[in-house]
Amino acid sequence: MTATQNPYLVTVKYGTGLSVLNIVAGGILGLLGVLALVGGRFSFWIILGPLFLIMGVLSFTRPYCTYDTATGALDLFHPFGYRMRSYGAPKGERIYFDPAKSKIMRVGQNGKPRKVNMVGMNRDDLARLISVLPQA
Repeated sequence: MTATQNPYLVTVKYGTGLSVLNIVAGGILGLLGVLALVGGRFSFWIILGPLFLIMGVLSFTRPYCTYDTATGALDLFHPFGYRMRSYGAPKGERIYFDPAKSKIMRVGQNGKPRKVNMVGMNRDDLARLISVLPQA
């Protein structure tokens, strides 16, 4: 379900820098793999190169995470589209923004706060997500 279908979803995209980094790394690793093949050897770079290249291209269009304001669920996605992690109300957790630490935090059932990894996000989308999250 996309944000246009559900107005309660806040979608955050991958940062452009991370996408470009994956594309460049994929190109370099692919080139190393081709050079190894020309040299008569098989190298795992020939597999990793196209994989990073595809991840870089897909990360331009796929979301990094979605936050459902109605349920309080935060889902993190892989560039290939599958959900890697889910935080928030469905797991008995509370998601909030801690302005003192400038971090998005989650409090589990045990009451211990833990930070949610948000490296590689689009800064504008991250600011929109922070404005929707409850403050500590």
